[in-house]
Amino acid sequence: MTIHLAVVGPGRVGSALGRQWVRGGIELMGFVGRDPARTEAAVRFCGAGRVLSVADLSHAHVVVLAVGDPDLPNAVAACAAAPPRPCSLWLHTSGRHDLDVLDPLVAHGARRGILHPAVPVPDPLSGLRNLEHGPAVLTGDENAMQLLRRLAESLGMVAVPCATGRRSLYHAACALAANGATALFGAVERVLAAHGGIDPDDRRMLVAALAERAISSCRRDGPAPSLSGPVVRGDHQTVAAHLDALRAAGDAPVGAYVALMREALRLARMRGLDAVQAARLEALLGGEAAR
Repeated sequence: MTIHLAVVGPGRVGSALGRQWVRGGIELMGFVGRDPARTEAAVRFCGAGRVLSVADLSHAHVVVLAVGDPDLPNAVAACAAAPPRPCSLWLHTSGRHDLDVLDPLVAHGARRGILHPAVPVPDPLSGLRNLEHGPAVLTGDENAMQLLRRLAESLGMVAVPCATGRRSLYHAACALAANGATALFGAVERVLAAHGGIDPDDRRMLVAALAERAISSCRRDGPAPSLSGPVVRGDHQTVAAHLDALRAAGDAPVGAYVALMREALRLARMRGLDAVQAARLEALLGGEAAR
């Protein structure tokens, strides 16, 4: 059966998903949006569908709410004002909200689901590249999971089932992994720039090489066995030298270094770091954190 799908929210995520679903053989009905020009732009980007009204959603098999987290409850309320198609699947793409935000639609016989594309989507084109083979974290009513998996597969993504739980913790973890990694990349580039002597393109290559190999090792072996560097060696003198250099650099990310090395110390203890060496590092990093 051909799936007729509509998207509420013609922004970065909605546009990237819509275009990828078109590629995957899903019938994109179009977009509902507050800004007509932006909504028309999303239709053009996807090469399918049209500008829709809320009333048009009653004809959709699947409705995807791809709006910002603060806007999601109001978007659901507005859509619930027009009764949805019986047994249709209504899903949102938010990492923050759980299924209960979709409860106003259940009274009309709709099924609930979440398809959170756990990839960075800074813009629609970058999102398209990142969606392919990326994880789609799925949560839904029991009678919705089969269709959610089909939708994830049609995006070319890897389905990752996720039970309901403390959704804000899940979202915080995603923010640390994606936004935190991006921020860390920027911080490391800034420290290398303060050092001087390395071409900007080479700086980026160096940071990427270190980070990519560390992440690859963590995925293969886990974080504790993959840890290297002065903390796992118990080398408090080198860590002290790092802190002195960062403080002297002025606008260097001392706080980020301390927070991450404290987490490295936790992993080093799991690896069996000598208690005396661990205590020296704890005192050094703890004192810096208190500054």
